[in-house]
Amino acid sequence: MRRLQVEFAPPRRPVAALVALGVASAVITVACGIGAFQAWERRQGLMAQLDRETLEANRLKAALNAQAQHAAAEAKDAPFAQDARAIVQLAAFPIQRALRALEAVAVDGIRLNAIDANAVRGTVDVQLEFDDYKSLIAYLERLNDGEPTQRWSLVTAEASGQRKQAAIRSNWR
Repeated sequence: MRRLQVEFAPPRRPVAALVALGVASAVITVACGIGAFQAWERRQGLMAQLDRETLEANRLKAALNAQAQHAAAEAKDAPFAQDARAIVQLAAFPIQRALRALEAVAVDGIRLNAIDANAVRGTVDVQLEFDDYKSLIAYLERLNDGEPTQRWSLVTAEASGQRKQAAIRSNWR
């Protein structure tokens, strides 16, 4: 005879645990939704406040611009103001730095003809003659070496027969 193994108890299903897990998940989902809604409401409030402050700042800016334009229209320059500005621009112009840069760079085949420093515009214009374009480019590259930005630039270069001329400019503002 064979032995029978019979289990008379039905299998247990963890229904209570599944219900508790579902309820906890629902509570967490509702809490996250409420938190997101409150954050959205705060954001909307801050955006509305920012819009109001922007409008107020634009209104104040327009009022200040109007006052400044009114004051500028009423103000008269002293007779010596333009001369004083020209003197200040001339004193602030770094002519020595420009001349030192031109003196320090020597390239075969480059001959300087004229130097025109304009303190009002803040530029130095140099007329020169060159033998070939390689020497002209090398001269410009050496002038710009060590500068934070390209200060010297080629304005014109022309060749007519044996004579080759160029104009370079530096901006000191």
